[in-house]
Amino acid sequence: MRKNYLWYNFWRYIVVKTGLLLFYKNIKIIGKENLPKGKPILITPNHQNALIDALLIESYVPGTLFALTRSDAFSTKFISWFLRSLNMLPVYRVRDGLSSVTKNNAIFELCIKYLKDKHSVLIFPEASHDLRRRIRPLNKGFTRIAFDAELKYNWELDLQILPMGINYTEHRRSRNDVRIVYGKPIPVKKYKGIYETDKRKAANQLRSDVSDQMKKTVMHISNMDQYPAMQVILTDLENDEKKYLDPTKINEKVKELSNQLTPELIELGKKVVQISNTHDISIKTIHGRKRPYVFWLSLFPFYLFSWINNIIPYQPIKKILQNKIKDPTFDATAKYMLGLLIFPIWWLMISLTLWVSSISAIYILAYAILSIFTSVYFKNANSLFVESSTNNKLNILRLEHPEAYQTFINGIESLNEFRQKVLL
Repeated sequence: MRKNYLWYNFWRYIVVKTGLLLFYKNIKIIGKENLPKGKPILITPNHQNALIDALLIESYVPGTLFALTRSDAFSTKFISWFLRSLNMLPVYRVRDGLSSVTKNNAIFELCIKYLKDKHSVLIFPEASHDLRRRIRPLNKGFTRIAFDAELKYNWELDLQILPMGINYTEHRRSRNDVRIVYGKPIPVKKYKGIYETDKRKAANQLRSDVSDQMKKTVMHISNMDQYPAMQVILTDLENDEKKYLDPTKINEKVKELSNQLTPELIELGKKVVQISNTHDISIKTIHGRKRPYVFWLSLFPFYLFSWINNIIPYQPIKKILQNKIKDPTFDATAKYMLGLLIFPIWWLMISLTLWVSSISAIYILAYAILSIFTSVYFKNANSLFVESSTNNKLNILRLEHPEAYQTFINGIESLNEFRQKVLL
């Protein structure tokens, strides 16, 4: 047993996984049969949603896992110790300085050692994060680890590369659905012949094969000129969000749309998304994706309690998101991390206040339990105010920028008509 086994699994399953179960509405694993048994695994997922991606894989992939993490996360001695205690290893990039990149040699050697012990190593081969639903060109770092590991053990390690896709209904918000899709594993030893004659060709072939398998595990939109129109049609106007979590079915629709999108619709999609981003207006909200009133009324007492109970601790989170988080890729990570810390502290403070006020322990316990279980309703309760805010922004756009407003509304209608004609 590793010396940090209990500590690592306590954070992994008790803290992180519990937090993820509260943060997301539904997390589902697809393709478990593709997970190699009893073999070293190099996991290569897509990277759209900052630290949340790594936390999901850490929590839902069985076995001991070591994750390569950006070196700038190891900013202080304490943080470095803490991250390393959770099996995270720093990986250095050229932007960190050429002298720092040489430190990767020791890190990669550690990875090879862990693979020899039949553990799993997680590396994001895209080497950066991006909210757009596509697989970007892969970095060569993972091919170096893969081939060096097999060479060190005379091609008898039987290392498996496991392409993986993480799919979100909405990247930046809580209480949404997640699908983690295991792709077909790729044995590194199949490239032995190519590697022994041409190392560069072997690395390029491995990158290409892994990329192709990753594209089967996520929605992949390759044509970036078409991306805005695709985004509106396939996600913003889709009432059943789970439909675009199935990579096989949604990629068939991507192909079909790509063949039929006209230059006019492509330009219209760009204009609609630009207006949406410039004026911070959610297309999903104004499109009218609403739950039936019976649903709202049946859960109203829980929604009301959750909103009253959590609106105060939510304010510092909201301020940090507005003023400190410049990269929207980090929105979900910040909400998750801050919520995991701030909400429990607030509930504890209220509980202590009730205790000091001589309130019965039974009522205090009931409050604590109710706080935990109704916290999942806070997003929906708060969404009523978000919807009102969106409508106000839309009215401001209509009054102050009438031409942009008409382009926006007419554009959504035209894209929706095209969507119904082609996909429904």
